[in-house]
Amino acid sequence: MFYSISKKIFFISVLALLSACHSSKKSPSQTMDLSAINSAKIIDTQTGKLISADMLLAELATKPRVIIGEKHDNAYHHDIEYWLMTELPKKRPQGAILLEMLTPSQQVLVDNTKKRYSGSEYLRDERLMQTLQWNAGWPWKWYGNLVKEALSADYSLLAANIDRNEITQAYQHPPIIEGEKSTAPFVRQLILETIRVAHGNELDKEQGEKMTAIQQLRDRAMAQHLLAAPQPALLIAGSFHASKVMGVPLHISDLAPNQSVTVVIMAEEGSDITGAHADYLWITPATLSH
Repeated sequence: MFYSISKKIFFISVLALLSACHSSKKSPSQTMDLSAINSAKIIDTQTGKLISADMLLAELATKPRVIIGEKHDNAYHHDIEYWLMTELPKKRPQGAILLEMLTPSQQVLVDNTKKRYSGSEYLRDERLMQTLQWNAGWPWKWYGNLVKEALSADYSLLAANIDRNEITQAYQHPPIIEGEKSTAPFVRQLILETIRVAHGNELDKEQGEKMTAIQQLRDRAMAQHLLAAPQPALLIAGSFHASKVMGVPLHISDLAPNQSVTVVIMAEEGSDITGAHADYLWITPATLSH
């Protein structure tokens, strides 16, 4: 009975998590707004206590690997990420920043551009996007500042996702991913049901299973990239990937049981996202007001 109730609670919070990755009322602005930091409402899920942004920063500065889960189109979340990217290196050297928005085929472009961008050459945004072959599916107005900050810094900027051809191949021939925790039936079912709901329950069984396999393939790749990255490493990804219930942390646990990862998920006010998904929940407004 308890297991059944627990599954329902997890599923409800998972649905909230997925909606946190996809829906929005308003497009974000390029303007940096520090109100999310100055009036931060951050919950330490281990204690249930509220902590300040500076307290969180101090905690994260001691961790070898951190995952930041965002709602892709919430401007507050990008402001928080930018703040973390600029403030953490002041506490200790930063090893690497990894982005879900970059794929392995772009890595050589990123490396070459970083050599130019961190030197004397200045590149305009339009030229920078062309040079990186930036995917327009990740609007530059949301991620441009993050990318430029990482390019100009002395740490590595690394791809965390998988390439389109790998996704196509995986859809045609779903891979078998091994893992005691990451591929447990309960986890796969959560992912499958969440994907179905996100698509209006219009997916047939085969489509749902293939999309679940692709989701897990992405999570596994992000885990591998994070484990291989110079420490301390910070991964920025959607909250769905960041979740301790079904995302990258489970794959890290399977691949490297002795390695730790700390998860911060940014959740909008009114969200049903629970502490099961993260070590810290950073509650933000739904959108920026102007």
